[in-house]
Amino acid sequence: MSSVNSYPTEVLLKVFHHAVGDAPLLLGGTAVAFPISQVCQDWRQISVDSPALWEDVRFPFAAYKNNNTLMLEELLARSGTRPLTVVFSQPESTRGGRLIDFWPFFRKMQEYCSRFQAIYALLPTSGLYELNRAIGRQAFPNLVHLHITQSDNRAPVAMDFGNAPALASFHLENISYNSEYRNTSTSLRSMRFYQLRFVDIPGPVMRGLEELTIVRSPLPFFNHADPLPQSALTSLTLDGITSSGYPDELFWFLTSFDMPHLRSIELTNLDDKFGFSSQLFRALCTPAEYPALRTVIFTAVPLSHVTPEFCQALPALDTLVLADLDAEPLLSLLTADIMLCPALRELSVDGVLRSR
Repeated sequence: MSSVNSYPTEVLLKVFHHAVGDAPLLLGGTAVAFPISQVCQDWRQISVDSPALWEDVRFPFAAYKNNNTLMLEELLARSGTRPLTVVFSQPESTRGGRLIDFWPFFRKMQEYCSRFQAIYALLPTSGLYELNRAIGRQAFPNLVHLHITQSDNRAPVAMDFGNAPALASFHLENISYNSEYRNTSTSLRSMRFYQLRFVDIPGPVMRGLEELTIVRSPLPFFNHADPLPQSALTSLTLDGITSSGYPDELFWFLTSFDMPHLRSIELTNLDDKFGFSSQLFRALCTPAEYPALRTVIFTAVPLSHVTPEFCQALPALDTLVLADLDAEPLLSLLTADIMLCPALRELSVDGVLRSR
């Protein structure tokens, strides 16, 4: 059978409509795009009960226009009680010179909050504000994956993730200061607090997260507790993180939780002008917090602050990948003392495997 990916979307839509025995779905002149990744032996028959049919439902602009929720209602009706993964990709806040009103759409989602298992959103500030109204006012008990990208540089929205207790994977991208406010009389401290409100993750949610990715955004801020709460985090990715101006913010972020299950950490484009490099190696020198760390990937991360204590603190490390950086400080340590990182099996520098 030919791969389903070889059929254009229009053909797959016809297949879908034939399978459910319904008229072609045309709402507002735009067909709802149901990417289909699984079909039966006879490709003209689709198993509507297949979870794959509902794993990637993308909404076009027409889904939000004229303040109607017809497309979302159609999806909810056709999918029965199946868990849904939905994708919102609307980077602009206006269309045809008119401001897009996202609230009717997200309010309808709020009514069916238990149906959503994953939300991927590329939205302007106005769209994120309305998404937050939905998540902030109503619990989404089965929401496991949340991927948020801010598409503009306006003031960030204060997001509330406390109503997503089952959240296991969280991706935050492109959250930045509002450039329009940089030269105003607003105090820097107030701006920092306002920005941090967006990325603050409630402690109970953070404790349950298994994967956390932060790209071109500031770090969450946590108040230290004694004893440290334990996190379920297994994978942490930080790419081009920005500073909020708080002292030692990366250090405090990495040491605010006991992370005994953390297996992989990937850091990219760590700007040392904020002191991130020294904070990183200070934080990773506490073996009780990272006993399971097996994979470390550093890309464009200054290694001038690396110490033998860093290597000693990672007894389980078996894969070390270095790229676009001066690897000599770390390589010298590993060459000089074979007992450092005793479990290390794979060492890669700029794509080339190296021996110790």
